[in-house]
Amino acid sequence: MRASRTTILALTPLFASFSLLVVGHGLLGTLLAVRMSLDGFSAPLIGFVAACYSIGFIVGVRLDGQVIHNVQHIRTFAAMSAIAASTTLALVLFVNPVFWAVMRLLYGGSLAGLYMVTESWLNANTPSQERGKILGVYSVITYIGLGGGQFLLLLAEPQGASLFLLVAILISLSLVPLALMRSSSPELLDIQPVRLRKLYRIEPCGLAGAFASGVIIGAFLGMGPVFAKDSGFSSLEIALFMALTLSGGFLLQWPIGLLSDRYSRHSVLPVVALCVAALSLAIIFITGRSTGAVIVLAVLWGAFSFTLYPLSVALVNDYVDSSQFVQASAGLLLTSSLGMIAGSLVAGQLMAVMGADGLFWVVVTTSFGLALFAGLRRGGQRPIEPAEPSHYQVLPRNSPYASALDPRGDAGAQMELDFEDPRAPAPAPAPPAPDVDVQQGRRVRSTETLRE
Repeated sequence: MRASRTTILALTPLFASFSLLVVGHGLLGTLLAVRMSLDGFSAPLIGFVAACYSIGFIVGVRLDGQVIHNVQHIRTFAAMSAIAASTTLALVLFVNPVFWAVMRLLYGGSLAGLYMVTESWLNANTPSQERGKILGVYSVITYIGLGGGQFLLLLAEPQGASLFLLVAILISLSLVPLALMRSSSPELLDIQPVRLRKLYRIEPCGLAGAFASGVIIGAFLGMGPVFAKDSGFSSLEIALFMALTLSGGFLLQWPIGLLSDRYSRHSVLPVVALCVAALSLAIIFITGRSTGAVIVLAVLWGAFSFTLYPLSVALVNDYVDSSQFVQASAGLLLTSSLGMIAGSLVAGQLMAVMGADGLFWVVVTTSFGLALFAGLRRGGQRPIEPAEPSHYQVLPRNSPYASALDPRGDAGAQMELDFEDPRAPAPAPAPPAPDVDVQQGRRVRSTETLRE
């Protein structure tokens, strides 16, 4: 326990920087959606601008690693903070959907770099036996920060410039604790590209769950504030709706995680998806009748919805070697990010046709489809012995390198630093691991690396 306290204290400046960052980030997502709605932007256009953030985030995950390698962590954090703050301020200068879409692309790319700096620093400075505790602290900060940022919406009118200035201030201030941190700058864990087709062969339900989770969360984060505004919510009720839903994401993480560790995850995943679909239908039918009831149902909705991605990660991890875990998680992150893009776009289009309820009809369709797919695929899966599956671990969905902190993965693979000169000849590939005898009732492991 003393070692954990020492580690957490040493990382306190980094956690402080990240806290300021996610509070500002949480406020901006809701503020932007409400502001566009008030300015008369159509729902499809709002969905498109929201999707641009996810597109920029994917590009940033691919490119920002080289930036960190070239100029190290603190300078990268400073540069990306400047880009994020500048693009936020630029939103006030020109109220134009095309310009805003470009700014959101740049903002998404910069946020990917900021997440990568934070998580790779945590990974490099956390002993392997303490990664679970540190990942738990990181997850709590993420959920509380994103949820708490919603209440800042009450400080000023969304149509003014004050809240955009506040976001820029919070992002700029996030640099201060990290810049004053007395620690050597670590190197970055390299995540190799993953072929999704190979990941699908290993565990299709987990990959489908990651995509469905992305669609659901992307639709909600992008269009949730618009749903609340079009449903007649006041500014306070919009803030409560978003904050409590995001905070509710932590309510059932541990209970559902324990159930998935005790019983088959192929059984738990479709049940959770059906609960999301049922709660979405309840929200659709009660909207307009009782705002308080909608918010209460939304908290439960968030509690179930935010467990879909960690369940999918744990399910895939049941079928891959620990040395492949980081690469598998990178593939799941990419799949989920693609789902977020689709969710924002589809929700915007459907809300233009059906009104505010279109948001949760997207969720109903997606979650029911996932439950049906997982239920049908379950019959073709070979059961796993109780001692074989990995343990459920709470994971923030939008984190490119959080999987490296996960204690379930192979420690050597997690801490492997790959910064060889790209012009140098590649080392000889390691021989593939032998196949596992399926007839003995053991789980099937891939004999090839996911990046082949």
